[in-house]
Amino acid sequence: MNLLRPLYLCGVYFSGYSYALVRAAVAGAFDLIPGIGATIGISLICLIILPQGILLSLKVLVGCIVLQQVEENLLMPRIMQGSININPVIMFFALLVGARVAGLVGVFLSLPIAGVVIGILDIDEIRGEKTEEPSG
Repeated sequence: MNLLRPLYLCGVYFSGYSYALVRAAVAGAFDLIPGIGATIGISLICLIILPQGILLSLKVLVGCIVLQQVEENLLMPRIMQGSININPVIMFFALLVGARVAGLVGVFLSLPIAGVVIGILDIDEIRGEKTEEPSG
């Protein structure tokens, strides 16, 4: 998600590198690719910064990795679970199957298809929220 664009900007800016806005925009654009996009963006930015100094590149790398991990492991499951009501494990499985079946297009289409299938078949066991069990 693009929650990281402003955070990338802060990370690159406070590390002391010039053209921070351009670098953050590039990293944020790569973040649109599900799964590996953020890693590609961070790697590209660190390679571009590397001639300025290894220490500067490492500071940007560590900062961006921390931000990416916070987003991917804390924010995204909660946001996606609330918006499409799918269990995070099922979301991960749907992404893997989509990538295997149709590549990058499958990654983009896997979550909407999984949400439609769960909605049509009315499968309560794999929804994101717990349902009330009938008493009696």
